[in-house]
Amino acid sequence: MIMKSILLFIISVFIVGIFIRSFAQNIDLKASFKTDSHNSEYGTLPTKDSINRELKQKALKNQIYIGSNWPIGKIILLDGGVIDNYLLRYNLLKDQLEYISGKDTLVFSNPQKINAATFGGHTFVYENYISENVTRQGYFELVVPGKNKLMVRRFVTSRKPDMEYPDDESLTKYKVDECYYISKPGMPANELKINRKSALTYLNGHNADISEYLRITENKVRTVEDLKNLVSYYNSLDDEY
Repeated sequence: MIMKSILLFIISVFIVGIFIRSFAQNIDLKASFKTDSHNSEYGTLPTKDSINRELKQKALKNQIYIGSNWPIGKIILLDGGVIDNYLLRYNLLKDQLEYISGKDTLVFSNPQKINAATFGGHTFVYENYISENVTRQGYFELVVPGKNKLMVRRFVTSRKPDMEYPDDESLTKYKVDECYYISKPGMPANELKINRKSALTYLNGHNADISEYLRITENKVRTVEDLKNLVSYYNSLDDEY
């Protein structure tokens, strides 16, 4: 009887030991899968604030970048050289053409050597132009190619800090205006207003033809499309002579 009791006691201790060991392993297993609410093996998890800030930044990128998604482009140099497969974008806030090299974002230090840069359906040229009676240099997007180029230049006219993050410049909202310029051979580009008077002032040399064209087509030079059509016609007249 005594031996039987001892045997039962040993068996009970053994079973309890197994149960305790299994319970401890289960706790360890749960602990191994437990993650901190802010950290993981991949780094700090995004907070609601950081997500909100990132979404705002993405929405504002198109304000100051043309080609914000870094399309593949081509650089044509004045000497005829061509550089292919560049990831390009235009920063209108800084008036710079930017490209990616490795993990760095760089700018072209000698834009005067660039004949044209094409990316994402846009073509940019670097030109002399007149602003406030001063000759300056800068990038323009080409609108109508040819002997006389119609171009557009974008610039910031006002800035508005974000109300939620007033100290974060990356969230500043910009008001961007567009000005159209005509670039004639050997001359700095001049601003071309979208009206008949400005068109006749700068598209001179074929006054009779231009006046007749405007009358027949009923082109009032009131829209960008009107201006594009007029400059294209003006270039065709130059090609005839």
